[in-house]
Amino acid sequence: MNPRRITTKMMTGVSIGRFGRMRSVIDLSPPYQREGGVWSPQTRENLIDSIINGLDIPKLYFEEENSGRKNAKGLTYQYAVIDGKQRLETILAFLEGDLALSENFIFFEDESIDATEMRISELRKTYPHLYDRFVDFELPIVRVTTNSGDLIEEMFQRLNASTALNAAERRNALKGPTRDAANTLAEHDLLVRCSPIKNARYKYRELGAKFLAIEHQLDTNNRITDTKADRLYALFIATRAPSPSISPERMSDYAQSATETLDRMSTIFDAEDALLASIGTVVVYYICFRDQEFYRTVNREMLTDFELARRSVAQLSEMSDSYSTAANARLREYNGLVQSTNDGSALSRRAQILTSYVLGYSEGAPLAGLESIQDGELPQLDESEDA
Repeated sequence: MNPRRITTKMMTGVSIGRFGRMRSVIDLSPPYQREGGVWSPQTRENLIDSIINGLDIPKLYFEEENSGRKNAKGLTYQYAVIDGKQRLETILAFLEGDLALSENFIFFEDESIDATEMRISELRKTYPHLYDRFVDFELPIVRVTTNSGDLIEEMFQRLNASTALNAAERRNALKGPTRDAANTLAEHDLLVRCSPIKNARYKYRELGAKFLAIEHQLDTNNRITDTKADRLYALFIATRAPSPSISPERMSDYAQSATETLDRMSTIFDAEDALLASIGTVVVYYICFRDQEFYRTVNREMLTDFELARRSVAQLSEMSDSYSTAANARLREYNGLVQSTNDGSALSRRAQILTSYVLGYSEGAPLAGLESIQDGELPQLDESEDA
């Protein structure tokens, strides 16, 4: 086996203007990269302010590409961004006129200049020397070459160790079949079109990982253990070379099963459907829709009525005649499990209650299916976590 090597060297002569011209052959979003668009408007404005005023900015790290990957226009990528995506996206936004200077912008060398809230076209016309300072600013780029993708991912995690990557971002830095499968599921119509959950910081990829974990746990243990961050991370590790404990073929089977379940779900829910506003509820629906009988029976109206019923029972007084019915007891039990978003027994019990409701549903007695369910042991509630 060849030893793994990695080398770094400063790239010189890459101004912002030149970077803009190179943009099409620089991959800002390689698979291990974190999500863009996270910076606040003030942080973005401060970066442009620093550049025009000639202040240092942190180094950018580019991987020298040799994979032959191409962009949408068929051009081969020459570099992939390891660290600095937010800075580069901000620079491009100003360069392309999508970002303006701050309302508090001050040019230190001449405070009489009033360029506040100017976009680049106006800056070029009114203060061409400030425009030149921006486009001629040399970017501090470190070029990284290696014969090991694992070392690139290790560098990415270390460079971002102080910037609070969430668990989904840490998982995304782990190359392998699980990451590929989770990222593909994240693009499914059920999430992209039907779910109103914002895909901030990899929420869809988090859900994709949870679906794969459920498939794996049911396949190997015949029950859902949990979908906590440590469990998901272990699943990503389990498919990594050189000695994976879960084969790529097995992970492909899990991904296929998950896709089929999401296909079924997408026929029921509307675009931006409020029923899919909670990650925990999406996971419960996923468990239910794995069952063919549930899918053949359910419609959106039933799910809406269930949500109304469980919220209504939460308002019932203990003195109410209907408070102690078996159906309302099950709805209260379901409500008590809602905060346990990652515990396998809680998710399974919620799915059991919802499935019984749907299979026993009738126009005249919508709660009939809940009357025959026995009391369940309340699982220990887990703390809500960034999974």
